[in-house]
Amino acid sequence: MEQRIATLPDVLTLLAGALEAGVPLRRATAEVADAITGVCAADLTLVSSRVAVGVSDARAWAELADEPGWHEIATDVSRAVNSGEGVAQMLRVHAEQMRRHACEQVEKKARKAGVDAIIPLAVCHLPAFILVGVVPIIAGTILKAT
Repeated sequence: MEQRIATLPDVLTLLAGALEAGVPLRRATAEVADAITGVCAADLTLVSSRVAVGVSDARAWAELADEPGWHEIATDVSRAVNSGEGVAQMLRVHAEQMRRHACEQVEKKARKAGVDAIIPLAVCHLPAFILVGVVPIIAGTILKAT
C-alpha cells in the first residue's frame, strides 16, 4: 500500500498529461499502465482490461475505488466520466494534494525526531556535564575549605 501511495501522484500527473495532450481516457489509462511498473500499473491495467471487455469507463473506475489509496480519485474520475467534466485538472489537483500530504507527513516525522532525541541527549550529556563541570567545582571548593 505504501508503494501505491508513494507513486500515485506521479501516476496521476502522467494520466493528466496524456489527457491534456488529447488522448482519450481509455487509451491514456492503458498507455500509462504500460509505461509504469508496480502496484499502480496493475491497478490501471485492471481498469483498462475491464473497459476492453465492455465495462463502462465510469464503472471500471468506480470498481477501482475499493483499492487502498484510490478511493477519492477513482470515485471522482467515475463521476467526471458520467458528467463530462474535465478529468485532467481533477487528476492534477489530486496529485498536488497527495504530494502536499506526503510533505506534511515527512515534516511531522522530522519534528517528532527532534523531540524524541531530547531524552537520549539528556541521559548521555547531563551526567557528563555533571562529571566534567560540576564535580570539579565542588571538589575544588571542598579542598579549599579544608
